[in-house]
Amino acid sequence: MTAQQTNNADTSKTASLDSLLNDIDQNNGLASGDDAEENSRRKTPDRRHTSKKPRGTVERRLEDDRRQKKSIVDNARERILAQKAELKLQQHRKKILLAGCEPVMGLNYDHLAMDDYPDNTLVAEARRDRDYWVLICAIFASLFVFSLLGLLDAWVGGVGCGMAFLSAFFAFSPMRKFFFSRPHLHELLAKRKVIEYGALHHIQYLEGTDGLAWRCQKLTKFNPNLSKSLFNGIYRYSKDRSLLNYMQNKKTIRLYLLLMVEAQKAYKRLEKEYLESHFKHLDQGWDDRIDELEASKLEQSLNKSVGEPEQNLKS
Repeated sequence: MTAQQTNNADTSKTASLDSLLNDIDQNNGLASGDDAEENSRRKTPDRRHTSKKPRGTVERRLEDDRRQKKSIVDNARERILAQKAELKLQQHRKKILLAGCEPVMGLNYDHLAMDDYPDNTLVAEARRDRDYWVLICAIFASLFVFSLLGLLDAWVGGVGCGMAFLSAFFAFSPMRKFFFSRPHLHELLAKRKVIEYGALHHIQYLEGTDGLAWRCQKLTKFNPNLSKSLFNGIYRYSKDRSLLNYMQNKKTIRLYLLLMVEAQKAYKRLEKEYLESHFKHLDQGWDDRIDELEASKLEQSLNKSVGEPEQNLKS
């Protein structure tokens, strides 16, 4: 009996322990469920406040984007057309400058170099020789005159007359070159005139009726040497169509030659730049050649487009 009671007591204790454990588990499960529900509520964003936008906002935004892109494309196209118009005008101006300065390529260096031109030293020596012969001729002629007056013997007068004639022959006749190696003054002066005439004739051919040197002054961008004050006189007389009056000696002619050489350098650089740009534009698929009428229209449009921002700034 006692043993049975003891067993019943143990069984009741075990049952009570099991029930306590089950209650604890149930309480823990409820607590974890509440926590999970709270966590799930925290992780789920509440979008009820962001859904208050009016209908059609997305379509309106897309339409605005399309209009903005179209305006960007239109502005880019207009900018490209303006750049092309400016490039066409630049090429047209280069073409006009090339046509205006084209005669510079017909320069004959030998005509203006005047390498065979007798220098002043040689002419001065020939003039001194002539003066010596004239002096000798005067001395012998005076002997002949004195003999005629009876102051000297007749044979002295005859010798003086012959020597005076011979010295005059050597002084003024070009036949002296057959007896002496130094050239005659008359020959040197005649050679100078021939060379000067050839140089001046070539300058007249280069200048033409409208002048060339003053147009070459516009090539200063391609050769800074053309902007030297040394050439200002040539530019002025060339523009006044009176350059030949300025070309009086070898110095001025050689100065004109130096100007033409520098102008040729600038012309070749301009021609190279023009052709490179022209073929580059052809490779890009468009032609930069325009006529005078189109060039005037483009220039007016560009001036108008440049003037509008200035007026806006002033206002």
